Amino acid sequence: MTLGLTENTSYEDLMAELLEQINLGRTFEALFNSIYDRLQGIVPFNRIAVALLDETGDRLSLVSCRSDGPVALKVGYAAPVEGSTLHDLLLTGTPRIINDLPDYLAKKQESVSTMLIVKEGMRSNLTLPLLADGKRVGVVFFSSRETGVYNEHHAHLLKRLAGHIAISVEKARLIEALQERNKELLGANELKDQFLEKLRQEVQRQTQEVKVSEERYRLLVSLGQTTNSSLELRQVLHCAAEGIHKLIGCERVSLILLDAEHNSRGGFALEFTETLQWTEIPTQPLTDSAAQWVMQHRKPRIALRLDQARPFAEDRHLFDLGFRAYVYLPLVCRNECVGVWGLATRQQDRLSLWDMRLLEEFSNVLATSVDNASAYTKIAQLKVQLEQENVYLRDEIKTEHNFANLIGDSRSMREVRKAIEQVATTDSTVLLLGETGTGKELIARAIHDLSHRRDHLLVKVNCAALAPGVITSELFGHEQGAFTGATKQRLGRFEVAQRGSIFLDEIAEIPPETQVLLLRVLQERMIERVGGTEAIDIDVRVIAATNRDLKAAVDRGHFRDVLFYRLNVFPIQVPPLRERREDIPDLMNHFIRVFERRMNKHITRVNRRTMKLLMNYDWPGNVRELEHILERAMIVTSGDTLEIDATWLSPRGASVAKPEGELTMAEIERRAVLDAVERCGGKIYGSGGAAEALGLKPSTLYGKMRKHRIRTEKRRIG
Repeated sequence: MTLGLTENTSYEDLMAELLEQINLGRTFEALFNSIYDRLQGIVPFNRIAVALLDETGDRLSLVSCRSDGPVALKVGYAAPVEGSTLHDLLLTGTPRIINDLPDYLAKKQESVSTMLIVKEGMRSNLTLPLLADGKRVGVVFFSSRETGVYNEHHAHLLKRLAGHIAISVEKARLIEALQERNKELLGANELKDQFLEKLRQEVQRQTQEVKVSEERYRLLVSLGQTTNSSLELRQVLHCAAEGIHKLIGCERVSLILLDAEHNSRGGFALEFTETLQWTEIPTQPLTDSAAQWVMQHRKPRIALRLDQARPFAEDRHLFDLGFRAYVYLPLVCRNECVGVWGLATRQQDRLSLWDMRLLEEFSNVLATSVDNASAYTKIAQLKVQLEQENVYLRDEIKTEHNFANLIGDSRSMREVRKAIEQVATTDSTVLLLGETGTGKELIARAIHDLSHRRDHLLVKVNCAALAPGVITSELFGHEQGAFTGATKQRLGRFEVAQRGSIFLDEIAEIPPETQVLLLRVLQERMIERVGGTEAIDIDVRVIAATNRDLKAAVDRGHFRDVLFYRLNVFPIQVPPLRERREDIPDLMNHFIRVFERRMNKHITRVNRRTMKLLMNYDWPGNVRELEHILERAMIVTSGDTLEIDATWLSPRGASVAKPEGELTMAEIERRAVLDAVERCGGKIYGSGGAAEALGLKPSTLYGKMRKHRIRTEKRRIG
């Protein structure tokens, strides 16, 4: 195949002419047009194109193309080199000849560029790499509408030309870059004065920024020292609010604490009016609130126009209070959002003047202070709770193994055990009914120990032993300053019993105002400390007990009927000892073994007369009276046979008694107190109480009861 050269033209002459054109330093377009014109006759082609590599060498872009027909593969088309058929060509510098493009496309259907030139009507192709001093520059494509056009001779002849083209491309690139640089330098020279002015302004601006940054740093250090000087949350907010108020003029600073466990929020705010005013933020759901949005996105929420949009509850509340703009910022410490603090203003345009960068930086300082204060508050609360729990636990240690009142296999005791097993595994409220000394407290203990709450406290409260003025504080706790003498926060019995059980003994003695609060606990499982505003969720099982007829108290108006029905969910009637006399021998054996260990004595038998007295006695003091009689007998017994004196037994329980003339003054006083307490149903003070019946002060009566050991016998409920 000939080259198509004329007789007067040689290949070398044409190369020299092309080199001359190349060296003229033309632009890409002018250079390629000159090359295309002079290649006519050297190599047959209907289409010629050049593609160049980008600066990274990863992609080829078509920068020039000439065709004698419509073009489908257009200038600007780009494709990655990696994975293409041109990758090896560029690496090796070897030309590629394809003399049947449709056949090649059938094998390489993924080649989009081949598909497009076949669509143009091209049937053969010669591709040469463009290498300049060994550097890959791009490729040049020759395409023909005929098959079998190109051979190795064409590739050999054009390889030299490709090298010159590559060099010219690099040269053109350098020229263009140089021209662009000269243009930039010329522009820079023309704008020298403006540049120097800008440089001066930039130096001045940066100097001012450094100054502002130093002031911001000093302010942050000062605010940090102030807020970190306290471990009390309100004091922390107070210090922060005063500093920020002086800086930006906000009129409200708030602190919102998040309770993830209950999905709620609450806190307090400080408003700057004529005087500083604290405002409580009550506990509310966290869902669909601005606080939740800030917590989730960990970025400030800026509300510039509350008069135009109020999507969250906080927006509407602040607008109703007269505020027109606010910002909430997250308090993030140890990668956890410990709360949200907010700043609000009543002036519409003031917020846009606030230094948000400073506020965000201060958020980091405040977050640490809030986290420390919260931790300190929790530790203080836990300390108080542990101290109170310790009191109850010490009492538990003393009574843990004292299950004597549940000893016995009588029918009535079997029914009691069955009831305990039925109700223990539930969380239902239990009401224990029975006389003093029958063992109601131990039944409450058995219910607790068989329940899923056994690993937590059973807190016992004798409602009759608490004065009406303090029973509410004892049950529900109080805040610092709630009343005279409330020098610190105190947890109530319900909070101490959290996740455990509470035993309310002598429930009939609680005053009406406390009955209302107890009813709320049973209905809503929530309490409020005295002097507090925050509702506290309570998870406590209630076991109540009484030796009174609650239904009669309801009928007389002394006890709320709704509370009675709430307590009377599962009543258990505890039998008196006189109705289960068959259990007396087992109870005696138990108490004798207990006292033997305690007194280091050994009893082998019980006097027959003693046994008859004990079995025939009616036991008005029930099991507790039996325990005390046996303890007294053990004290006075010197041998191995247990005996009792018939005079030890109460006249109310047996016909055995001394003539009145043989009683000592102490015995007469003791009997009078006992009779008064019995007539009043165990009530000591108040209207209808034993103190009123005897004409004594309650404190005086309590002293006499302690003197005659009546307190233990008559006020401790089993």
